[in-house]
Amino acid sequence: MGYPAPKFLKPLGLLALLFAQALQAAPGDSGSGRLFKLYCCEIEGQKTCGDTLPPQCQAKGYKELNGQGVSRQIGPPLTPEQRAQKEREEQRQKEAEAARKEQERKDTALLNTYSSEKDIDQQRTRNEQDLQSLIKQGEGRLAEAQKTLQQSKGELEFYKNHPVPPELHKKIKDAEYDQRVQKDQLERRRQELEQMRQKYDQDKRRYIELTRNKTANPAGLHPALIAPPSPPTR
Repeated sequence: MGYPAPKFLKPLGLLALLFAQALQAAPGDSGSGRLFKLYCCEIEGQKTCGDTLPPQCQAKGYKELNGQGVSRQIGPPLTPEQRAQKEREEQRQKEAEAARKEQERKDTALLNTYSSEKDIDQQRTRNEQDLQSLIKQGEGRLAEAQKTLQQSKGELEFYKNHPVPPELHKKIKDAEYDQRVQKDQLERRRQELEQMRQKYDQDKRRYIELTRNKTANPAGLHPALIAPPSPPTR
């Protein structure tokens, strides 16, 4: 049932109405009053409260009060467009939080791996030397494969007017395959070297950001709260 009330119902009067309805719902039972709910909204310009939710309130939003006088505002149902926008925003926030946690994990791993900028440079130099050594070996194998292929094709000159032996065909085919393999391996090594250099550049930049910010702001204060260094005295 509904209970018309003045348009500007005072909180005290509203609580009195709520208390009265709670007593009517369960006389002598103080615990049941906590389960009682009162719904209030404007209908035709007048604030209306009742223990059931009028259909008119569902489309425009309403206020819900329980038997303890605690209220909450419930908005109108979302339109399909609003619901889709809300879902997109929730997904964006979820992805942003996941990215933040992933960056935090990477930062922790970075600080646990290196003790200084010099440590990063030294490890980079060692890994570069290892890869450059492998690249040099690959260049030697490629040169050998190219030499073998060239020699094998040169033998074809002896068979211009004669059938080419199957063994020579196989030798040339194997040499061509070996040359392709050595080229592919060498290209992968060179790409790996470039990617490694980029990674160390990124790691060092991030390490500097983390350690220098920590040194300048050990308490993690907002930059606006950190006093600038005093000018040198003359």
